Amino acid sequence: MESPRVPRDMIFEILSQLSLRDIGRCRLVSKDFNKMTYESSFMQQNCQRTKTVSGCFVAGLSRGMPVSDFISINSLDWESELSLKFLRGPISIEAGTKQGLFLCTKNSQTRRHGIPEFYVCKPTTKEWRQIPNPKTRYFTEKLAMVVLRSKPLSYKIVRFSRHNSFYLKYNKSASNYCSRCEIFDSETWTWKQLKDVSLPFDVFFPNEAAVCSCGVLYWLLTNNQVLAFYVDTETWMIFDLPFPLCRKNYFARMKLVDYKGRLGMLCVESDWNFMQIWVMEDDHMKIWSKKETTSLEALEKVGSGCCTPAAFDSSDILLMMGSVYRAVYYNFMNGRYMLKRLERTPIAITIFPFQSDSELVHLKNYRQKDQLGRTLWWFCFFFFVFVLVYCFF
Repeated sequence: MESPRVPRDMIFEILSQLSLRDIGRCRLVSKDFNKMTYESSFMQQNCQRTKTVSGCFVAGLSRGMPVSDFISINSLDWESELSLKFLRGPISIEAGTKQGLFLCTKNSQTRRHGIPEFYVCKPTTKEWRQIPNPKTRYFTEKLAMVVLRSKPLSYKIVRFSRHNSFYLKYNKSASNYCSRCEIFDSETWTWKQLKDVSLPFDVFFPNEAAVCSCGVLYWLLTNNQVLAFYVDTETWMIFDLPFPLCRKNYFARMKLVDYKGRLGMLCVESDWNFMQIWVMEDDHMKIWSKKETTSLEALEKVGSGCCTPAAFDSSDILLMMGSVYRAVYYNFMNGRYMLKRLERTPIAITIFPFQSDSELVHLKNYRQKDQLGRTLWWFCFFFFVFVLVYCFF
């Protein structure tokens, strides 16, 4: 006998009350579940019923200092509360994950040579933990972070860097340079050096966060090639985009995004009136397909110049950044939009999509223990010197 078909409204009600981890599992059940859980109406209901936070952190520089603002269309109550102030100091967001964890750096003037400190934190629970520094004599080009398991927490951090005099470091080809690749594993609590990445001298990483899809990190390089890093095998590869994506300056704007759990590409046409959405259907064969072409003419009423696409808030809502540092949530299905003003006007903006719950991940704050241990060590040292001098005289 055929099983009775469950009404869509009932499935919607059941799934909207699940946690983020359970929703991720349900997306693997069927295409209908996957499509439903990425709709804006579902995400709004899920945020209200489970107190989940969904939005974006807008990070950049303001008057030479790192700043970050959280904006959201769903969790309005969190906009004034969610921040990184609990870390105390000038904090720069370097990488983010879908599970609501951030990799941050803190530059302190009291530290020697301005070497930054590295932290992993969860803003919704205000948990943090300092991690060991990598080889800081190498200049960091790009950082990325992937959560492998949430209970117990396990993650990896990928770092690409180069020596300050990297122009003097050649590989076999005189036209290329070697970018140092390192990975940090929370299980071993150490950094490990991997095989260097060979890039042409005129090719660099973009000023954008990595896109994670199915355990693979992606960056769109300046020559319109894609660098993919496979976290499970700790290997990397560079592949070409299909026509017309591979042609440089063919579009006015191109950006890698996470689209329904897959690697996507947003391409704004030269007249800034239309945008194409491309999705990589096959991760192994690198097969791309154009999903749809949407109009951006409704954004002309915003009056903030060209709005550039930044990230998907849901399957039908895009976050756009205006030229006067105003964020625009644009529903390209019905042409409606919502303006969001930033508290500050940063430059060199980087967008970090954020979705998190309020469950503890048991990040231990070791700074106070470390300071107490150092204080006890110095006390014992001076006490030993005092006893030695006293006995000698």
